Amino acid sequence: MKKALAIVLAAGFVVGSYATDARVVVMGRHSAFYRDEVSIFKNPADISLYPNMLYGSYGWLANDTTSNISYYQNVYPQDPFFGAFMSHRFSEEENGPMLSFGVFLNRRDYVLDNLFDVAVGLRNEDGNPVALAQPVGKVDIIVGYDLGNGLALGLGAYGAFQEKKENDDLIARTYVYKGTFGINWNLEQGLDLEASVNGGILSGISADEGDYYGGRGVAADGEFFWRGDVRFFSAVPAINGSFVPQVSLEFMNFENKSRLDLEGGIGMNVNIDRGFFWAGIQGLYTEDDNKKPSSTESSIGARFSFGIERNIVWDWFLIRVGGQKEVRNVNKDSKGSWWEENSPGFGKFGAENGTDGDLVSLGFGLNIDNRLRIDFVASEDVPYTFTNLVSGNKSHLFNRVSATYRF
Repeated sequence: MKKALAIVLAAGFVVGSYATDARVVVMGRHSAFYRDEVSIFKNPADISLYPNMLYGSYGWLANDTTSNISYYQNVYPQDPFFGAFMSHRFSEEENGPMLSFGVFLNRRDYVLDNLFDVAVGLRNEDGNPVALAQPVGKVDIIVGYDLGNGLALGLGAYGAFQEKKENDDLIARTYVYKGTFGINWNLEQGLDLEASVNGGILSGISADEGDYYGGRGVAADGEFFWRGDVRFFSAVPAINGSFVPQVSLEFMNFENKSRLDLEGGIGMNVNIDRGFFWAGIQGLYTEDDNKKPSSTESSIGARFSFGIERNIVWDWFLIRVGGQKEVRNVNKDSKGSWWEENSPGFGKFGAENGTDGDLVSLGFGLNIDNRLRIDFVASEDVPYTFTNLVSGNKSHLFNRVSATYRF
């Protein structure tokens, strides 16, 4: 029995160990119920699972088509980033103590997205929209230590900043500083615990009236945020995979509102013939406390998501399909309510709006000698506009591309 559990866990690591942001977006839009490289930003202890690797991403396209694009609209990928993990093992034993170190440049953390989403509703004294300055110094530093006895620890630091002054007068300031601590612990044969906690401060100010940024507006000014995540991987040989219960709690404070987010659910991941499958369901609860004017808005709902990938014809070629369906009932001050679907963040909703909250997705991957892996997310209109590649208006084939290389 123990041998069977060990084989299942090992197989899970092999299949799930090479993920990128592109793969995660295709495979259900999140990775709450399986392991991947992207999870190191949530739990830095997971860096011990991916020694000696380069990682790069072109970023994502804001829209799927280039037709009727205005001069000022960006048709190139946004938020590209790259980085590397390096590890040193202190003994010749395969499972001996190991120190890992990673650095990433230009990765846009989800906290920044939440800050900018809050700023969408800001107005200056004249009632005009306010735009925050985009940060330029975005960097992740991650350190992990595997004790060699089934316990791995990790520390992560993230910073993004921008500040503009004229004659010592503040024009605009945007920053996010975050620290993270995580553990990855093999409690017993066939049972792993992952837990992490992170927190920090953020600011988003546009302070000079009449400036390009739209006049005075404050989304946050040194406000704090924190988040906690816990999940278990329980191996089940009967399905050649594992069950994964998960829970996360997050609190974010802004100038004019605070938000509490609670997610919890259960999923499974299964190693299938020449591929991998996962599915899960989560309960969702969100509460917004608006300060000016004072009001409360809450929502409760559920999210079902899944992802599947399989080698097709050749071992180096993979096809992926995934999807998620989120439904919430929103209640504002107990005076009115409505239903929303697939709403991934502040002010974003809809199952077909070109964001990471879309309903379904399609992509593929290339695996060269189990070292170089390249993942693609297909644009949603490709099945409908494929002939435009040879005639008519040209359209993007992909809206996200990322890669890893093991050395």
